[in-house]
Parts: sequence; C-alpha cells; structure tokens
Amino acid sequence: MRGFSVMRRFFNKAILFVISLSLIFNVLGTLADRTAPLDDWRAEYQRRAIGLETGRDQVEAVTLGNSHSDAIDYSVLGMEGQSLAFAAADLFEVEKFAGVLVEQLPNLTRVFITISYYSFSRDNATFEPFRTRRIGFYSMVPVWSPVVGDTSNFFLGRLDSFTHIWSVVRSDSWHGVWTALTEHKSSENPFPYDGVHTTSVWGECSHYTAEQLEVHAREIAGRNVSSSSQMAAMHRGLTQDALDTLARTIERLQSNGIRVVLFTPTYYEKYTEYFVEDGSAMIDDMKDKVNRLQQTYHVEYYDFSNDPDIKNQSELFYNSDHLSECGQQVFSAKLLEAMNGNSE
Repeated sequence: MRGFSVMRRFFNKAILFVISLSLIFNVLGTLADRTAPLDDWRAEYQRRAIGLETGRDQVEAVTLGNSHSDAIDYSVLGMEGQSLAFAAADLFEVEKFAGVLVEQLPNLTRVFITISYYSFSRDNATFEPFRTRRIGFYSMVPVWSPVVGDTSNFFLGRLDSFTHIWSVVRSDSWHGVWTALTEHKSSENPFPYDGVHTTSVWGECSHYTAEQLEVHAREIAGRNVSSSSQMAAMHRGLTQDALDTLARTIERLQSNGIRVVLFTPTYYEKYTEYFVEDGSAMIDDMKDKVNRLQQTYHVEYYDFSNDPDIKNQSELFYNSDHLSECGQQVFSAKLLEAMNGNSE
C-alpha cells in the first residue's frame, strides 16, 4: 500500500507539473503572439477562423489551398463565402481541412481548391524550411489524425495548439526580434508592404510596380521550382500520392453533394516566364493530372494562369504570384462568367 501511495503522489505531482508548464507556455505564447508575431499568416488565419465559426450556418462556399487561393473575391461571386487559404498549404493538408469543413458547415454547397503550378509536387513534411508550416497547420486546424507517415509533426502541432510552445521556442530563436521591436516601436505594422498604392479604373490598388514584379518573379519562381523539386526527390511517388489525395478529397466532397471547383489564378507574366525556365515539366504534369481528374470525376477546372487581360497589368498584382484586391475583383468576375457558362 505504501508503494502505491508513493506512486500516486508522484503521478499527481507529474500531472500538476505538466498543467503548470502548459499554463506558463500559454501565457508566454499569447504575449509573444501579441508583441512579436512570428508569421503574419497566423494572425490572418485566426481572424478567418473566428469569422467562420461566427457565421458557420451562413457559409455556403469556402476556398482551400495555399495563399494563391485568395484570388477569389466572394462579394463579386455573389455568395456567402470564406477564404481559408493556409500559407504554403499542400494537397495533403487540403484533404484534412476539407474533412473538417464537411462536418462543421451544414450549408456548404461549394468548395474552391486552388491548383498552383507546383501543387502536385508539394509535401511540406519532407522539406525542413516548410515543415514548420505543417506543424502550424496541425496546431491551428482541428484535425485529429495525421497525414499518413507524419505522426511526429502531428504530435508537435497538437502540442502547440494546447501550449503555444512554438510561439515561445521560435524558429528564428528570437534573433533580432527585440532590436526590431525597439526600432519600429512595436506599434507599427510588423509586416510592412513595400509596394505602391494607386488609383486606377479598378479602384484603389496596392500593388508592386513593374520593376518590383520583375525582381519578385525571378526570385519566387525559382524558389518554388527548387523547393518543389527537392520535395519530390525526398518523397518517392509524390506526384501520384498528391493526385490520389486530391481525388479522395473530390470524392468525399461530391458524395456530400458539394460542388468542387478547381482553379488556377492569373500570375504576372514574368512569374510564369521564369517558372517555365526550370519548371515546365512540372506545369505539364499538373495539367495532365487535372485533366485526368476531370475525366474521372467531371470536376470543373478553370485555368486563368495566362489570362491576357490580367497577366501584364501591374496594378492587378500584389506581387508576382498574388493578385491585388483590384486583381481579385477582375479575376473573380471572369471566374463567375466561366462558371455560369459551364452550368448552362
């Protein structure tokens, strides 16, 4: 009996220690997020998640995928919709997210999924600079099982959701953070936009200049091709696995009576030009896989990547692979017209 009593006291103390440590990290993590947010996308996703929860019974459409998903302006489409773009999201994360939404949104009738040039060559868990994104996904999205073979990142993400530990033990190890806060008085926008703001026929546009777009396109296109190629090299059979994952996602959504719309938004012409230099095979493979999905599931796909009315208008691009708010309006009007034509 004495031994049992000792073990019980030890167990109680261990539980108390874990709870206390969790509370401490929660307090420190919350303060860290408010004072020096690690990533701007986290705050944006949290804002969207709150909006989604508040209006869950009204939401009839959502957009899933990486940040290219933000190309859609639901006010133009005339429907109650919510972008749930997740920074650098891959198709494995999209599948998990879609499963959550089917259960949470009773009036969901349409899901838009963005297809980037590299979508079938992405697995964030296999590439260290992006692994923290996968952990962040598990932390912020209420999923209760990991992507196949990703148990360790799932554990770290769920741990962070309860403790905010990664906001304290940051990926940047707090290097230069306090100096930056002192210089910018912490009240200024910690993620300032270095583009310009102009008034055009499309309204007030925040966008990159043609010169900035050229520089950004060269850098980001090369980076996207390189990182995707490395992921594909580390995950044997990645493109087929990604295709199978998207196929399962489409099947599940369609079986619940949800209309699935795949789309590729318009990119600045230089972004495509630089991407093609080393990634033309990746684009060809993407188009081939989407074509197979269309044949099998009769799923809609709209490719606006090289739309001639948008691709060379600098005012329509926040940066070379993301549309500005003005660009989102123009793109969404074109997407709506295409969808209406497809439903006739």
